[in-house]
Amino acid sequence: MRRTFLSKWLALFLLQSLLLGLILLFPEKARELEAPLEDWRVRLLQPHNQQLDPRIALIDIDDRTLAQEGRWPWSRDRIAVLIETILSRQPALLGIDILFPDHSLGTSGLSHVLNDSRITTSLVWAPSSVPPRGRLPEGTRCTENCASLPRIGSWINNIRVLEGREQAHITPVTDTDGVVRRLFPLVCHPDACVETLALSLMRQLMGSTPEYSLKPPGKLASAEGIIQLSLEPDTSVRIPWYSNSGDIPWVSARAVLNNELPEGFLQGRVLILGSSAVGLHDRISTPVAADFPAMEAHGLLLQGLLNQQTWASHPNGWIISAAVALVTSVLIALILLQQHPLWASFTAVTANGLWWLFLLWQQQQGVFWPQLTLLASSLLTLALLIPWTALDAMRARDILQHQFSHYVAPQVMARIQRQPEQVIGLEPERRLMTVLFADLRNFSAYAADIDPERLAEVLQIIMDRLTRTIHQHGGTVDKYIGDAVMAFWGAPLADADHAGHAIAAAQALCLEMKQIGLEHNLPLELSVGINSGEVVVGEFGSSHRRSYTLIGAPVNLAAHLEAATRQTDTPILVGEGTHRLLPNAHWPERVDLSLSSNTSPTPAWGILPESQVLS
Repeated sequence: MRRTFLSKWLALFLLQSLLLGLILLFPEKARELEAPLEDWRVRLLQPHNQQLDPRIALIDIDDRTLAQEGRWPWSRDRIAVLIETILSRQPALLGIDILFPDHSLGTSGLSHVLNDSRITTSLVWAPSSVPPRGRLPEGTRCTENCASLPRIGSWINNIRVLEGREQAHITPVTDTDGVVRRLFPLVCHPDACVETLALSLMRQLMGSTPEYSLKPPGKLASAEGIIQLSLEPDTSVRIPWYSNSGDIPWVSARAVLNNELPEGFLQGRVLILGSSAVGLHDRISTPVAADFPAMEAHGLLLQGLLNQQTWASHPNGWIISAAVALVTSVLIALILLQQHPLWASFTAVTANGLWWLFLLWQQQQGVFWPQLTLLASSLLTLALLIPWTALDAMRARDILQHQFSHYVAPQVMARIQRQPEQVIGLEPERRLMTVLFADLRNFSAYAADIDPERLAEVLQIIMDRLTRTIHQHGGTVDKYIGDAVMAFWGAPLADADHAGHAIAAAQALCLEMKQIGLEHNLPLELSVGINSGEVVVGEFGSSHRRSYTLIGAPVNLAAHLEAATRQTDTPILVGEGTHRLLPNAHWPERVDLSLSSNTSPTPAWGILPESQVLS
């Protein structure tokens, strides 16, 4: 049993170590598995704001605009008109989420418009396998701990005359499942770095210089410390897919061109010009929608920067969650090893539920913690130990049935199987119990005069009925010793009135034997000895054969009392230990016996089968 217990802990320890080790050694794979759980929580916490953010607006070249102005691409002159109209509304800044990588008619007019100091144009960066187009800007620098920033392999920029004064990248990070959850706020090339659009607009709005440094633990800070941006381990930043400050207003470019906006609506706002039109293919898959306008991702990140509350993973989240998972798994295992699978499952569900509520609360504060470690660890513990403990329970039930089915009544056996933890003597232990010896008088003389086959048949009839009587009074049959039977009360299940039940059984045994004699014309009677005291109960024997029995001086005295009934006129003799446990019984006069086991007289009380000893 001890080896089985240790093997369970060893198997659990090895599997938990493997699981948590894989999570900690392969963080990218762990984050990939964690991402859908985070997405679910993001969708669950989506707010339903009624107010609109007064600081930002998105100018959308939507399907209604295309229906009015014609299919894309527009002429550069028409784009220039749209941008000039937007600038005439006096916005604070305008970020353009549109690329102009090729020469076209009207470029000179658009070039003049894009040279406005309030405008930030865009570029995208790509793997080195894509040929670069255009130049890279060189106005932004990283001054400290910059080695971990992503390096640009290739890029696509506007043609030189359309670059504008400020440039930023608009490339999202697409995870392996095709979902965009992050952006790199700063990407670098050998000479300088490039901000993402939201960061560039925020920096210009704050009037900060385009210099940054990475500060531990995982923060991007502007030179003046005005902007503090929490980063993921790969230096990306999470896009906050909801905001508590209000929804970002969308304005159709058609409404701008047609002068349909309220007076002053765009004044002082930071604007992003882009397109949600399906045909322009500027849509991405996100945690909140499978088809999402890409420019809104930049708007949401800008909103988070303005609120100074962006999303980020806790720097020690995986280590702390692994510790929580380990403690929870140990607790679940301890409950399972006590054969309580329902409580273990309840503990696992409760622990995961409480952790999930903690994650929701922290996520509302912008801090992300892993859910995968606790979920996987608790499921692994249940999956490993529930079948194992179920097999152990079945094996233990079979062992108990094999061990006790010949000793106790079927109803007692059913209780033992339902409550195996209440069995007394699975390991030898001291208990106060009552033991009974019953022997057939005149059996040797009777056996000498009949055939062995008939003798065996008679003996089986007698023992079957005596055993049934013992079971009816809650006793356990220990063994058959020729024509004698030994029984006890108080094990394998506790019996508070073991002494009284034994005396009642002794009287019933004598009456039952008398009835058997009448039915089968047998010249046999029964003599019974009873005694109570502290004994050791359990399995005893050798490595080849063991039996569940009692040992101790009270057992020996009961056997001697049964033999001493030949010295008295009563078939039942009760020892002093039993007499002491029943002070209110109607006892006859005490007799003092001379027993071979004692040098001094032994007190005993002789009772008849018909006497009313117990009240």
